[in-house]
Amino acid sequence: MRLAIVTESFPSRVNGVTRTVTALTTHLRSRGHQAIIFVPGGGHRTHDGFEVIGVPGVQGWIYPDLTISPVAPGMRRRLRRFDPDAVHLASPAALGVWGAWAARPLGVPVAAHYQTDLLAYARAYGGPSLAWMTGLAERLFYNRCTVTYAPTPPIAAELRRRGFEHVRISGRGVDTELFHPGRPRAVEARARWPEGEGARVLSVSRLAREKNLGAVVRIALQHPELRFLIVGTGPLAGELRGSAPSNLRLAGLLVGEPLADTYAAADIFLHPSATETFGQAVQEAMASGLPVVGIRAGGVGWLVEDGRTGVLVDPPGAGLGGALSRLAGGGEAAAMGAAARRDTACRSWSATFDTLLDEYAELSDAAFRAA
Repeated sequence: MRLAIVTESFPSRVNGVTRTVTALTTHLRSRGHQAIIFVPGGGHRTHDGFEVIGVPGVQGWIYPDLTISPVAPGMRRRLRRFDPDAVHLASPAALGVWGAWAARPLGVPVAAHYQTDLLAYARAYGGPSLAWMTGLAERLFYNRCTVTYAPTPPIAAELRRRGFEHVRISGRGVDTELFHPGRPRAVEARARWPEGEGARVLSVSRLAREKNLGAVVRIALQHPELRFLIVGTGPLAGELRGSAPSNLRLAGLLVGEPLADTYAAADIFLHPSATETFGQAVQEAMASGLPVVGIRAGGVGWLVEDGRTGVLVDPPGAGLGGALSRLAGGGEAAAMGAAARRDTACRSWSATFDTLLDEYAELSDAAFRAA
């Protein structure tokens, strides 16, 4: 298969979209497929042996640390030359709109993956008016794509309720060999937490307003007996560091084995965000044998089974501190963590992407017959 990937996020930006796209390119390479990748930010390079075409853009225009490419001249010409079987739009925004526009007259099926809750971002950064316009623009755009993939059944149901058409589901895998509770360097990773005897609580997230990380600071203040660690980077790093009590540390960005070691060193995973369409960090924590304390919303409410693999509280999350304290002080955490690990055992990236590529092949065949 020949796949054109258009993504709004790519290394060195670290988030769930980037992790999913890089896992996809690794899978494509292992299966002998061909790909071309369009990313914001300019430049020309390769990744996993595939050509990466950078499209110049503006950083921080709409969202901190995000590069927006409002125009993409030459994309249609480049797509025509590559002749893809399908176009994969990863969390489409400005560049994704250009990807769909470029592919449409070529008769190539366009698969848009809904991976970011742009409505939540619009509310957080622009208020109700921007949220209304964003919702309208999203629906119009996605309904012009061949298919829209939601990451979980609840998100698929929400999109259909909002008037999205041609909605399917494609989840995300997790590397259970990398993320597992028996990491040999987990003991050394415990040094990242503040000193003390209390349970080690971990949060992994982009440090941004919509992630509700201020809740972690408030909970740390209310529960000095617990030790907290936040892993990630983002525009709120300075603010969080300035307000952090002595039992909370910020570790900065960790990826790969250091990140996996840190998951394995924790006792409980705390995820205060209510805006996740999936929650890849939650799935990584579960694969690492951690019980999750989170909010019953979006993808997290689907990933975590309340009372068996973690504890969920109702939005906006006022009960997170109490739930965390009860779990840390009881004997359920280990059993929940073991159940969480079992739940992720069958969620491999290979199975996820093999199914997706089979569907892309069907879409391509249908487009060829229609032509």
